[in-house]
Amino acid sequence: MAKVSEKISEDTRSPLRRLFTSRSFVALFISNTLGFGGEQMRLAAQSWWILGEGGSKTEMGLAAGLRIFPVLIIGLYAGVMVDRYGGKRILIVERGSLIFLALVTASILLFDQVQIWHVIVLSTIAGATIALGTPATQTLVPAIVPKDLLHSANSLNQIGLALGRTLGPLLAGVLIAVRSAALALFGLAAVYVAALVTTFGITAKHEPTSSSDSAIRQTIDGLSHIRQNPVLVWTLFSALATIFYGMFFPIIPVYARDVLEVGEVKFGWMWGAVAMGEATAALAIVSRGGFQRKSIGMMVGAGVFSLGLIGFGLSETYWLSLVLLFVTGLGFPLVITAWITLLQTHSAPEYRGRVLAVYAITMQSVSIGWILGGALLDLIGNFPTVLVSVGGGTAIMALAMIASRDFRRA
Repeated sequence: MAKVSEKISEDTRSPLRRLFTSRSFVALFISNTLGFGGEQMRLAAQSWWILGEGGSKTEMGLAAGLRIFPVLIIGLYAGVMVDRYGGKRILIVERGSLIFLALVTASILLFDQVQIWHVIVLSTIAGATIALGTPATQTLVPAIVPKDLLHSANSLNQIGLALGRTLGPLLAGVLIAVRSAALALFGLAAVYVAALVTTFGITAKHEPTSSSDSAIRQTIDGLSHIRQNPVLVWTLFSALATIFYGMFFPIIPVYARDVLEVGEVKFGWMWGAVAMGEATAALAIVSRGGFQRKSIGMMVGAGVFSLGLIGFGLSETYWLSLVLLFVTGLGFPLVITAWITLLQTHSAPEYRGRVLAVYAITMQSVSIGWILGGALLDLIGNFPTVLVSVGGGTAIMALAMIASRDFRRA
């Protein structure tokens, strides 16, 4: 009998069109955007309330930064849970818990007896809850999109983060102006409800880990899996550059106040310029496919970020500063999508949750960047702090490139 071969036609649609015709990816994209926007809403609302109640800047910083400690404690366990039960189930639990915490925080703000430490504790618990969901969202991407679309999908998720960073604080500010910080947190609960509803629209197959080992044993196995793969090791090492690049976040408000001397609205547009740069680069990656060698794309992104930040540090003109912040934002997706895609593609599926949980912990070093940047701005001044940020982050990433041939070729 003659064999009849059928030629399978290649999908020639653009990556953007292919992704947005996937119901599961659209649901994940919307859920991630709402989730990150909600996180920014909480930070904006609680910061406004703490300062309005006479709290110090230190207390405001603690409310945002103490989350790093529970993240370090539960981060690896979160990865084990993702590998056991699947990213969708963990994400549903995370969204539901955040709704409850938002409602509790909003409710206590209506009472006169509430104290600042109450809000700090609730914010820290919320941060720990988000740490549970972060590896879940990243493990869902390779479960619902083809391998050739992974980089594009991760780039689109960066657009969602940029939208959340811009619209979240804006919505919080509007609700605070209408009524109070309590109303903003009730609005936050509604945002998380929408995120939860869209999460149910994700269809992802999950093969649970068959091991009967304890969570501690599985955590150790996950770390061993990372240690045996040079690409995973050096990708995670390069992500430690976030300690220095995270200094970017305290640098911006200091320059806005002390150098450019702008008000709240123009300060908001400075963050908007960064977000527009992120969205532009992410769309370019989606349409062009990004760099074939992700390590090269990562270094290009680091270079663009560094040049933009150095230029911003030298600028004394507001409109030029906006342009340079836009350039700085262009570097973010090139670096972050390279990290995530390398981890997704070089980890075995049964270990992917644990690998990305380690990445989520590593990315929390941005909190150290906040602390280190604030201290150096006081100790050595504005532009020297910019140079430390650029030099320290670039040195870590360059060391990873020099140390591992496998990483350079990835």
